[in-house]
Amino acid sequence: MSLRWRYIAAFLSLSSVGCEQANPALRPDLQLIEELGLSGTDRVHTVRLTMVGQELAYPDSILAHEGDYIQFVSDDWFLHEVRFDSTSMSEDAWEFMVLNNQAASPPLLQNGARFVISFVDASPGAYPFLLEGNREPGSGVIVVAPPSGIP
Repeated sequence: MSLRWRYIAAFLSLSSVGCEQANPALRPDLQLIEELGLSGTDRVHTVRLTMVGQELAYPDSILAHEGDYIQFVSDDWFLHEVRFDSTSMSEDAWEFMVLNNQAASPPLLQNGARFVISFVDASPGAYPFLLEGNREPGSGVIVVAPPSGIP
């Protein structure tokens, strides 16, 4: 291999460091694009809510980045409510949730109902949430990673 091609190969490998491949599963659907003005490059994580003896979130933990969105989606016809736990998060995280009117969902009463929250300009850290509804409560956590990666 000539010296020129070695430099080109080295440049290409170094220029791709830190570039994250877009995960197609995190692309917003058409409804989120139209109603919330999201773009095809925004990242939307989905948490499915269901009730099997108790309130369940799947997944019950998510690693997100500042700027990501989370949508909680009801997968049944039971009542689900999502409430962030102020006693288990930092003051900055709680203030962010309250100022953005995201500390609690409205009642999700229908199959497919969703509650979408934004982590644009969110402080890194843990955002634990509680699930309430018809039976025993459940819980989960969203961890917002600092811009450099996993905390």
